[in-house]
Amino acid sequence: MQTAKKTPPHAEALLIAALVVIAILVRWVGFREKTTDMSIFFSWYHQLGRAGGWRGIGAEVGNYNAPFLYLLAFTLYLPGPLILKIKAIWVIFDVVLAFFAYRIVGLRWPASRIPMAAALVVVLLPTVVLNASFWGQIDAMWAAPALGGVYYLLRGKPWWGVALCGVALAMKPQGIFIFPLLLLLVLAGRIPWRTLLAAPAAYLVLDLPAIAFGRNPIELLTIYSMDRQARNVPELSLRAPNVFALMPGGPREDTLRMLGYLFAAAVVIGVIYVLIARAVELTPERIVLAAALFSILMPFLLPGMHERYFFLADVLTVVLVMFLPRLWYVPLLVQAASLLSYQPYLFGRVVAVLPTIAALLMLAALLILAHQLLSPAFRKDPLEEELEALTRPPAARPAPLPARRA
Repeated sequence: MQTAKKTPPHAEALLIAALVVIAILVRWVGFREKTTDMSIFFSWYHQLGRAGGWRGIGAEVGNYNAPFLYLLAFTLYLPGPLILKIKAIWVIFDVVLAFFAYRIVGLRWPASRIPMAAALVVVLLPTVVLNASFWGQIDAMWAAPALGGVYYLLRGKPWWGVALCGVALAMKPQGIFIFPLLLLLVLAGRIPWRTLLAAPAAYLVLDLPAIAFGRNPIELLTIYSMDRQARNVPELSLRAPNVFALMPGGPREDTLRMLGYLFAAAVVIGVIYVLIARAVELTPERIVLAAALFSILMPFLLPGMHERYFFLADVLTVVLVMFLPRLWYVPLLVQAASLLSYQPYLFGRVVAVLPTIAALLMLAALLILAHQLLSPAFRKDPLEEELEALTRPPAARPAPLPARRA
């Protein structure tokens, strides 16, 4: 009679360690890449140094909110080449991102290998790897607390969840992409209205050190005003795979910009209205699905978006697949759209047709998620049932049949 072979001890740990090493090495490859954005950060770094290090956080340096300047000022006191120590700080948030992906998926699949798989996929996603270590961008800084907010909301800890959403907004204005989820949960009665106070409280607390060092509070608290943001990105779309990539620019761009803001607000409110009017049960699966939908919907409809602003969607759609495996193709669509929009950065030239293709792929992902979210009920498919069977504790599984004698 044949006996089942046991997995060698520590085999899984060695394989996970190998993937972690690869995640580190692939980032190390890009650490010495210096982009235009990194040159801007270098300029701000030197301005902070001339302003007295930590005392410089009270000066008007750059066009990011105060928490970014705290991190940049911290690098003044680290040893090593400037580009390496700045990017090392940015990459830390990739780890935080993977940690919260692990914790969220762990709520759905406790005591299984799936949460670790989700974390490894997130930390090895091409757009996540490229963003901080190659491009020197900081999108994980706002996406990580946004993902943490979703985790605590799923755990029934709304004060922590909303506060982390406020931290995401304090890091960058793109943190607003997670706020429609808060509005949905409040209107559905899942979290109390008063918990929304945690978002502006977290935002203000993070700005207080800069104000204490002399930063003009009015200037700092209006740093995300439409006028100032429009000056930063005057184009309707800066290679973002969104609706504005599907239409040519023209003399009425200012009008289209305002219409874009209003239309985005109308669509978000419309989606929330349908969910509330239908009294849709907000299960954990639906909450993650709604978060993923809004993370695509907002940058898809808003003007002035960069190609990187679907970063949260890149990650949340991976997390979503761990809740709804039948949507396995959605993160592929989103990742493909994001990578196509990265093409000018990666290869240094613009291929005219690629922005349209990327926008259509992102639109397909958006429509699929909208259809799933607004459907009356979820139905399990064979893949989900198989995953549940595989992750069931051994004692709960049926005993294997004895092997037949030859």
